Amino acid sequence: MKLDHIMFAVADLDHGIELIRDLTGVAPAFGGVHPGHGTRNALLSLGEDQYLEVIAPDPEQQLEGTMAEELLQSPPHIRQWAAMTDDFDHLKHHIEHAGFRYRVMDMARTTPVGLHLAWQILFVEDHPYGAAMPFFIDWLESPHPAASTPKGCSLERFNVQSPQGNTLREFFGAIGLKAGVDNGELAMSSEIQSPAGPVSLA
Repeated sequence: MKLDHIMFAVADLDHGIELIRDLTGVAPAFGGVHPGHGTRNALLSLGEDQYLEVIAPDPEQQLEGTMAEELLQSPPHIRQWAAMTDDFDHLKHHIEHAGFRYRVMDMARTTPVGLHLAWQILFVEDHPYGAAMPFFIDWLESPHPAASTPKGCSLERFNVQSPQGNTLREFFGAIGLKAGVDNGELAMSSEIQSPAGPVSLA
């Protein structure tokens, strides 16, 4: 189990693509839309089956009551992160043991070249860690997006910070997730090596 992708939220996808291109020298490629969720994205490979997802509202969808409605008012920032696993049963056992609940959701999108991707995500609920806790993704039979998105960048470091860093670190250890965890105010930060040099996102 490891980091799968970093979700970098912006209010406008075209502007977000330009921002990441200016920072890294590599332009994220349009990935597709999330029907019913109000969002669309663009992706940039970070190597090692990892990627940066630039996510923004989709103006062709109904935004009211969706995460996209919130993104309209948000400055560019790391909103969430995802960890990859192919064993939700193992994960569910440890979530229940920790006294948390979980929710599983089916997701899908079609790429610009017509490839249909379908996957599942699992959200941990009733925990005190906020966005320092990732959501979990199982790509099922779908190819990993990092294999077909623009390359040239690599993830040097990703770190989360939480007031409950010690117990979050213990939970990550129990489920087998390797991730940097510090104690402190809630925060997420990443260091990306790019053709334009080191890039920090937070």
